[in-house]
Amino acid sequence: MRTKKARSYDDQKIKDIEKAASKFRQSFMSNSKWIRLIETIVDHADEFKKIQFKKIQNDRIGELYLTHESTFEFDYWQTGFEGNSSFGGWLEYREIEYLIFPKIINSDRVQDLESIKLIIEKTGMFHCETDEKEIKLICYKE
Repeated sequence: MRTKKARSYDDQKIKDIEKAASKFRQSFMSNSKWIRLIETIVDHADEFKKIQFKKIQNDRIGELYLTHESTFEFDYWQTGFEGNSSFGGWLEYREIEYLIFPKIINSDRVQDLESIKLIIEKTGMFHCETDEKEIKLICYKE
């Protein structure tokens, strides 16, 4: 049973997300697109070595942690992640402004952006901006 304080926190979080999302003119993602994308990333986890994200509520960049062991056996995977990001806690799909797949992981590791781009394109229609440094999968646009 959830406490009144927990419900109040959840209600405030929903309001904050909705307020932040209202500043965007376009949304390119739905929960079903997110699920397809996440399932594809998990299936091809060896290719996706680093995934960053920006939340709509602030300018902080976080990191998603998805591996072959990531499972989607719970109902909440239909709307978000729990414990799979550098921010910890719950992260709803609708909070993510964009994903970044950087080419450079660290001084001696890189990601194959061309391979990642092909995997994403086979998964569905996504709004991506690509250059030699990264692929940015846009979820919202002003």
